[in-house]
Amino acid sequence: MKTLAASAAAFALLCSASALAGDELTVRVPAPGSYQMQRSEFRDYANSYDLSNGRTIQFTQFRRQFYAQLDGEQRAELFPVATGVLMTAAGARIEFDRDGSTVTIRHYEKLPMAVAPIGSNIIVVASR
Repeated sequence: MKTLAASAAAFALLCSASALAGDELTVRVPAPGSYQMQRSEFRDYANSYDLSNGRTIQFTQFRRQFYAQLDGEQRAELFPVATGVLMTAAGARIEFDRDGSTVTIRHYEKLPMAVAPIGSNIIVVASR
């Protein structure tokens, strides 16, 4: 019980000190049971796709990280959530079909490099 109280007090002190200093405290916690996409699976998706809005998106990987990039702009990291499904930290959802020839992007406006009204729930479909 004393250990729990001491831990809570230390945490509160840390948060108070951080708030007073104006620092932002960020802790990255992996989701339990998150999907682990194999590099060989992503190879089917690592291509350029012509989007239905006239832009081109390219999917790439570097080691165990996956990325999306629109027309040479900044890239966004993708996080696998299921077979053929990846998401950005902001909530854009990328779904590939079985052979990777088409992709659907839900919440396109949440891609950091997309120019779209926020909150408009844009769905873009693409093919290679």
